[in-house]
Amino acid sequence: MTSSADIGEQKTVLIVDDHSPLRQVMREFLQRAFPGCSFREAADGASALEACNACQPQLVLMDICLPDTNGIELTVRLGNLYPGIQVIVVSHKSGEVYVEQALAAGARAYVCKDHLLTDLVPAVAAAIGIPAATDTGAS
Repeated sequence: MTSSADIGEQKTVLIVDDHSPLRQVMREFLQRAFPGCSFREAADGASALEACNACQPQLVLMDICLPDTNGIELTVRLGNLYPGIQVIVVSHKSGEVYVEQALAAGARAYVCKDHLLTDLVPAVAAAIGIPAATDTGAS
């Protein structure tokens, strides 16, 4: 049975990526893994800031390469504006330097887009404190 407290605790995840098809795939994949969560999307830094103000997500999945800003810099800004927000950087860029920059900027984790199917769900589950559904359709 779901209590009114559980309903009020719905987690919101904001997916920030300038590539619309990838945002859609990530949203659909995560909706299967976390059916009780709400997912929003933003294509650039300005719309990400607007969305954070409007829906106050618990988690932001942040691409590094955005058309109007750098996702690492936006991670720092979100941390300053919304101290409780968590960020997972999700990027095609691999390499320790990017991971170090993301973590130094306040990101909770770094997921390379080459490893989305294996790494994204566990990272999101850890960040929002909700276990993933057992069948995400990833196999």
